[in-house]
Amino acid sequence: MKIAVIHSIYQPETRGGAEVVVANIVAGLKERGDDVCVICVGRKNEVSVVAGIKVYRIKPFNLFNFLDINSKPVWLRFFWHIIDMLNDVQTWWVYQALKKESPDLVLTHNLKGLGYYTPWLLSRLKIKHIHTVHDMQLLHPSGLFDDKSDDASFLVVMIYRWFCQWLFASPPAVIFPSQYIKNVYERFGFFKNSKKIVIGNPIKFKNNNSEFSIKSHIPDPRFQILFLGQLEAYKGIFDLLAALKGVNGQWVLNVVGDGKALLEAKILAQTAFPDVIAGLNSGPRVRFWGRLSHSQLEENIWPQIDILVNPSQVAESFGMVVVEAQAHGIPALVSNRGALPELVREGETGWIFHDKEDLAKKLQWLVNNHDKLLALQETCRQESEKYNLVAYIGQLLAL
Repeated sequence: MKIAVIHSIYQPETRGGAEVVVANIVAGLKERGDDVCVICVGRKNEVSVVAGIKVYRIKPFNLFNFLDINSKPVWLRFFWHIIDMLNDVQTWWVYQALKKESPDLVLTHNLKGLGYYTPWLLSRLKIKHIHTVHDMQLLHPSGLFDDKSDDASFLVVMIYRWFCQWLFASPPAVIFPSQYIKNVYERFGFFKNSKKIVIGNPIKFKNNNSEFSIKSHIPDPRFQILFLGQLEAYKGIFDLLAALKGVNGQWVLNVVGDGKALLEAKILAQTAFPDVIAGLNSGPRVRFWGRLSHSQLEENIWPQIDILVNPSQVAESFGMVVVEAQAHGIPALVSNRGALPELVREGETGWIFHDKEDLAKKLQWLVNNHDKLLALQETCRQESEKYNLVAYIGQLLAL
């Protein structure tokens, strides 16, 4: 088939889990033999080839580029979102790319920066269309909607949701990565006439099998904890550091990623943990690795990790890092927010914590029971098979 994938951000640009998911899907379709192209936001209007994939990059006709949105003040983003929703200039450029490619199927993902007229355009062109919801962007401009502090009473947010609901209407099929996010969108009346299905986000196994590196038993008695993701306050990095202040024993927190909270997290770590761990392979309590590539993670991080911690304070729609950890035989300790509890089986593939005190308590138990985690490796790896990319592509095309 000839397939066009439309998503805000594509390689080499990256921001979060959605970009990993889209890259995996594109790679899986290409390996299957489909003719795939990508339409995304760019610094300028251009067509390039990335890893054998034709990529159409569209420079947003707006106050600033979507790729720079995190560095802009909130008041300016407000006007940017209004223009972005009703941006027919962006729709025109998307139309031009589709006209050149004439795809049999279009897979849309996040459309920020590309304009929200795209679903309407696809219906007018009568092209088969499947939309995948990755987050809460259609419920709140920031994408950080939290159902525990429902802000639907705010007029601006209500108007924004109404416009999104009207613009997206009901694509033929809509995929949700978790039951949680499907329930939330249905509660607000989105996609009423669409075929709605839950398919967990896929991960790409080596050579289409389940072979990933697992803990290599490096001679180090310290319990290795991993935080992997954006360093933002809402991702829970400060809660994790605070909880670890009361955890005794030999442990190391590996922090991989970057973001606005990086400097503050470093200062907090240096203040809270000025000592070094005595004994074999002494070193700092907290190691900041920065953003690492997939190959760097495989070589330097995954083989030494005992537990992944996802302490997110917001309602996550999925948790790619949790599934990736399980694929490496590593259990996860996750907050009880959003879809994260759907990804672990308590005591078998991970644990769920409910507040800061519970986080500290479970971390202490894990440090004290370091040796018991090895027995969970095979269970974790079997759990990750549910998210095999080949199976995902099969379900996708069955729609």
